[in-house]
Amino acid sequence: MVGTPHLVRAAFVVLASLSSATLTFAQDADDCPTPRAAARAWLANLPPNGDDPARAAACFDWASAGVGADVAPTRARMLKEVFDRNGWYVEVDGLPDVAEVPEDQLQNGVLPLSPRVSDLGLQRVGERWVIAGEGLSRIPEMHERAFSFDVSGVVEQGPSWLRHRVLAVEVWQLLGVFFVLLAGLFVRSLVIFVLVHQVTRWLHRMRQQWDGEVLRRAAKPLGTVAMTGILWWLLPLLRFGVRVNQIGGIALRVMATTATVLLLYRLVDFAADLFAKRAEKTESKFDDQIVPLVRKTSKVFVAVVGVIFVLQNLDVDVGSLLAGVSLGGLAFTLAAKDTVANLFGSVSIFADQPFQIGDWVVIDGHEGVIEEVGMRSTRIRTFYDSLITIPNSKVADAAIDNYGRRRFRRQTFEVGITYDSSVEQVEAFVEGIRAILKANPAVRKDAYEVHFRHFGASALQVFVYFFFQVGSWSDELRQRHNVLLEIMRLAKRVGVDFAFPTQTLHLETLATARTIEPRRAPDLAALTAAVAGHGPGGAHAVVDTPLLTDGFFPGAAQVKGDEG
Repeated sequence: MVGTPHLVRAAFVVLASLSSATLTFAQDADDCPTPRAAARAWLANLPPNGDDPARAAACFDWASAGVGADVAPTRARMLKEVFDRNGWYVEVDGLPDVAEVPEDQLQNGVLPLSPRVSDLGLQRVGERWVIAGEGLSRIPEMHERAFSFDVSGVVEQGPSWLRHRVLAVEVWQLLGVFFVLLAGLFVRSLVIFVLVHQVTRWLHRMRQQWDGEVLRRAAKPLGTVAMTGILWWLLPLLRFGVRVNQIGGIALRVMATTATVLLLYRLVDFAADLFAKRAEKTESKFDDQIVPLVRKTSKVFVAVVGVIFVLQNLDVDVGSLLAGVSLGGLAFTLAAKDTVANLFGSVSIFADQPFQIGDWVVIDGHEGVIEEVGMRSTRIRTFYDSLITIPNSKVADAAIDNYGRRRFRRQTFEVGITYDSSVEQVEAFVEGIRAILKANPAVRKDAYEVHFRHFGASALQVFVYFFFQVGSWSDELRQRHNVLLEIMRLAKRVGVDFAFPTQTLHLETLATARTIEPRRAPDLAALTAAVAGHGPGGAHAVVDTPLLTDGFFPGAAQVKGDEG
């Protein structure tokens, strides 16, 4: 890993500097007149500040704990080792240096020795301040639990060079840091390997593939949690000072909390992906719309809770912090009014459901397909493939034209035929178009209009109005294509021509006269047969025009003759 030697060297320097930050004073423990004097007598007369256990044990209430004078010095040393191992730092200079301590600083007459120790404190007995509490009788138990393995005892029996001091720490402690870090990295790598390879392979054989995906996403955070546990157990055995263990404990708690938050963060992604796949199989689009919002909301929630836990592990008073945030809530609300408006807009959108993911809409003049609805904004993919982001507050107030909610797709146009068409031909042409619409299964059968509408400047105008009942724009265009081709076939069969703009010119010089034979219109029986032939089940009806090739449609290829 790049930069590891530099990190290890820096860690050693920090450990050395912290280990050297010890109490550099001696204390006369004859009277212990103040809480500060009592705590200082205990800490200043034990290593690394001093080595006089008898004087360190002078300011304790051993009698109430049933501890004899012969074992008191040993118990005082053991208690300090427990404090050092757990990182329970005593702020000696923060303790009162007066005999009469105000009642508001006491808890039931006891001055707390450390915030993390509830059954030990400084208490006034007569004219003296002493360390008292039920914890004095549990010192051996606490020491045994804190030091399940006595590394220092093994070092004492080893070579003397292990106890030489380098950078204010002993050689065996430096070697211990290296081996502890190595053990932590080994355990992390082992957990990742077992989860990713062995357990995943076993789950694959059991046909539990999605569980394997969970393990792959959770492997590194779980490995980090396991490494933190190993470091939490091994580092205190190296017998560093209380400051080192205190900072190390905080760092490990933050590391474990961060890894846990990261684990939950990745599990949110996995759960959202799982629900998204299930949502794709349902007919409703509401669940497709709600999955991205739930994903983002869950991630924000996990991140906020993770930050709170990290702050708690850093000994930050989260309650006071939240109280300060609530006091500034008004200013925050004014500053974030647009964000709050967008949040309520998103709530309104999900409550009213004016559109769903994939709907073709026009919002505030912007046309496209709904791609995503978030907590702050709605994203529309336009038909020229750009992405428009509209704040939800504006979406909630805008008029929304939702083409995706259409039950039918309206079609309206006029067909112009030439003026030389007979009355019977016009009537046959109009009735034939109605027959075409009646025969097409995609046309709404209860609402269509086909009529000879008016005399145009150069054509007889036939008005056509009907609806398609199809699911997509592509289907609409395809069915419109079929209807228009059927109208062309009908025009050819009944003998009418489509008109185009014409103009009559009167010239003084005339062209050579030639005979133009008049066009012969089909008889009435032929016209009637043509109309019936284009109706439902008719001999001439072509509901879906056969393709000449594979159609060259976008997406999957379509084979000629396989049009359905």
